[in-house]
Amino acid sequence: MSKVLKHQIFVIISGLVLLSLYFSLIPTTHSNLDFKLLSNTNPILLISFLLISTLGISHGAFDGKIIWDNGSKKNSFILYFIYISISLLGLFLWVLSPSLGLFILLFISIIHFGHSDLAYIASKKKYLEYSWGFAMTFMPVLFHHSSVGEIFYLLTESNTLPSSLGFLQYLVSLNLIFLSSYVLFNFFKMKDKIYLLLVGELIIMVLLGYYLHPLVWFGFYFCILHGMRALINYNFNFFSDTLWLLLFTTPITLIIIYLNLDLSAEGFLIVFPILACLTIAHMLLPKIMHFTKAKII
Repeated sequence: MSKVLKHQIFVIISGLVLLSLYFSLIPTTHSNLDFKLLSNTNPILLISFLLISTLGISHGAFDGKIIWDNGSKKNSFILYFIYISISLLGLFLWVLSPSLGLFILLFISIIHFGHSDLAYIASKKKYLEYSWGFAMTFMPVLFHHSSVGEIFYLLTESNTLPSSLGFLQYLVSLNLIFLSSYVLFNFFKMKDKIYLLLVGELIIMVLLGYYLHPLVWFGFYFCILHGMRALINYNFNFFSDTLWLLLFTTPITLIIIYLNLDLSAEGFLIVFPILACLTIAHMLLPKIMHFTKAKII
């Protein structure tokens, strides 16, 4: 059994365990589904943010290793400089216009999530990647658009994006219908367990999206599904590669905690601008490497 198939099973089992904990610890009436976003005493939100700030962003640490193994030391340092410069530019864009920064983060997430999560499917179509990426980026909008709107407002202090969530909710519904139909069709056509487990992952993410607060849902998706899947794509070796994760992740985690010493849920929203600037550089890394090789070699 491949590592990806084992991970798919792990995601499904983890999701079922989380749902079991939810039903045993939290009242199941729909009126109690939403957490109080700004509560300093809500440990579930804080745990979610800590997971995003550590395990979630750690898969990007492999960029450091990829750059270091790219070739000469001179080439590596040039790559590091360009990578960091792009990250800082992304942060500057967010500071200049949080609404633009959030829009860029959401747009690149659609592309990045679809490409990374489904990299193991060799004969997939591009629209399957985009559909999956769209679903994973906006799933919480389908069930908790008011909470998502509040988060967007806190991130941007603007009603521009929150005001469009009604229409976005409609698009998410249509996309989910298409995605489910496409995956089921391929499963029945090919009888491939890859698609069967993909159906299982999609069902789990929908159920978690219904019951969990958007930030908790994102913590599960970004850490357990997306982050671990990305490490598998990079052929992560726990003993030899953990140092790269620590070197990359520890400073960022300490910065996030330093900027939010009171450990409030609102303060931890700083993780999203950081994710935005890191994801831009992360997605552009292959093009950066190709460009520098063409110029230097």
